[in-house]
Amino acid sequence: MSSNEPPAISPPSWLRWFVNDAVRGIMHQADSAPVGCHFYYDGENDLWEVTLFIGRSEVLGGAHDGKTVPTGLEVDVTRVMAAFDTAPGVLWQAEHVTPQDELGPHLSFEGETRGHDVWLRILQTPPDWAGVGRLLHASTGEFEDLW
Repeated sequence: MSSNEPPAISPPSWLRWFVNDAVRGIMHQADSAPVGCHFYYDGENDLWEVTLFIGRSEVLGGAHDGKTVPTGLEVDVTRVMAAFDTAPGVLWQAEHVTPQDELGPHLSFEGETRGHDVWLRILQTPPDWAGVGRLLHASTGEFEDLW
């Protein structure tokens, strides 16, 4: 680790509980890729930013080696809202706002949970930096989670 990189931090326990509650509202099939999470604390605004997404699946071997398999996403908005102390503000961003917009289409929830202000985003597709979340082995049909 270089001296410019911030130390890795673990999320506080209340944030882990909140994320687990929110993930229960992301309805995906049992064989879908794992759910990824990125969090950031904005100390200037005393706000926790949380981003959730289902990882990409990539075929390994066979005629479709290297192809990405689509992962469906269904969100139970009411269940995600229940992770907050009171009803949060909810917005839908239907497309990229600018060419630099890394989040793209997503649901956004802003509210308070466990005494903390949280801005939760659930992305339609995972960010490019997240990489592949799991592999589909063409020879066996088995999935292997990478994260």
